[in-house]
Amino acid sequence: MPLNLNHFLKEFEIIVGTNNCISDQSKIKDYLEDWRGQIRGSTPLILFPKALDEVQKIVSLCFLNDIKIVSQGGNTSLCGANLPQSSKHQIEIVLNTSKLNKFLSFDPYNQSIIVESGCILQNIQEIADDNDLFFPLSLSAEGSCQIGGNASTNAGGVNVLKYGMTRDQVMGIEVVLPDGSIFSDLKSLKKDNTGYDLKQLFIGAEGTLGVITKVSLKLASKPKNTVTCMVAVKSVEDAINLLQNTKIAFRDNVSAFEFMSDTCIQAIEKYLNHMKLPLGSNHSWQIIFEIINQEEQDIINFLGNHIESGQIIDGLIANSEKEKNEIWLVRHSISEAEKLSGNGIHHDISIPIKRIPEFLKMAKPAMKKIVGSSIVYTFGHLGDGNLHFTKTQPETMSESDFLDKTHEINRSVHDTAETLGGSFSAEHGIGSKLMDDLVHFSDPVKIQLMQTIKKSVDPKNIMNPNKLIKI
Repeated sequence: MPLNLNHFLKEFEIIVGTNNCISDQSKIKDYLEDWRGQIRGSTPLILFPKALDEVQKIVSLCFLNDIKIVSQGGNTSLCGANLPQSSKHQIEIVLNTSKLNKFLSFDPYNQSIIVESGCILQNIQEIADDNDLFFPLSLSAEGSCQIGGNASTNAGGVNVLKYGMTRDQVMGIEVVLPDGSIFSDLKSLKKDNTGYDLKQLFIGAEGTLGVITKVSLKLASKPKNTVTCMVAVKSVEDAINLLQNTKIAFRDNVSAFEFMSDTCIQAIEKYLNHMKLPLGSNHSWQIIFEIINQEEQDIINFLGNHIESGQIIDGLIANSEKEKNEIWLVRHSISEAEKLSGNGIHHDISIPIKRIPEFLKMAKPAMKKIVGSSIVYTFGHLGDGNLHFTKTQPETMSESDFLDKTHEINRSVHDTAETLGGSFSAEHGIGSKLMDDLVHFSDPVKIQLMQTIKKSVDPKNIMNPNKLIKI
């Protein structure tokens, strides 16, 4: 441990306790790698505060002594926002919120819940369900990701089509600011028209403006019923037409609409061969969609008509909770299969839905021109135009040569997305990975405003430095 930080170790131990102040590098290493194993970090110290006052004391001490802080929750970020980059020139410690995990209050009349930031997303879903309500945020990492991280990165997931992103679920927030002061706005109100909506500054800020310690969340009415369908189509154009027809037929009752290329399904078959694939692996595109509050017979008739017309070439409806879970497990297992398949250059982009076929026709040949032929994984949230798009390492290319092309491939894909009216970052955020792209693709006035906010709230730049925005 660097001598200048070692000087403060005893003070940190007094604040959180010896067992919650970890400086043993053999224990720290598990917190220093992103989920894909592509970005690695460095820190001399991880702290696990258990209460607001401990967070406040840590931040105040760091502010006075210019020690940098990286907030970390479930460690499921895909852009490096959660990883410290400590060096001999700059000390960055980790403030892990996993022990801030209390459920504080539940209001069935207001349909809201207040929780600490370290609460695991799945546990929040279960508490809502136990009270005959519904928390709609749902993503592959929900068994380990924490709500503070979800808010900090403005996570998306499979229900964005109907319910929106994380920022749409947050009614109030509590944040420890860089100087140790507390911004508390935990009101659970649907109407509060009192000036700037400051909580939104911290949602999606990736820990660069403060440490989120509590959130007030909006709950939804539990659907009377949910019908889960899995179908196969021949083309992306057919998938888009089916999405449109589904929305026309069932309107706002369409809660999720996901699509997956054959390469994704075949990767699951190859690397996770214990899994059940309800429609096999030979169809060009498979789709999962859910309809709520609708008679099942209406959906059966809808599928029958589209099978008869040839727009759907195979399909099924889940007849039990077990079958529903098996269907969704296919979608949620794609990232794991991708990871097991080897090196890839990953993209999280948004495209206007009608222009997705155009994007694929442009982006795939462009990547091939840069590194040659290899498998491309395409999947994601067709209902809101969010694609997860991965180019894998060609068999004839070395790992170093392939990864050296990362910037060129990223810029090609992101240029194509932006040219078509899309975004180079849909739901994963910026982190350290996409900072240059943020500057490249953004209006300079936007960058200037972001820098002004960052400098105003965090003048010493102690909160997650060198992430999201450069100052």
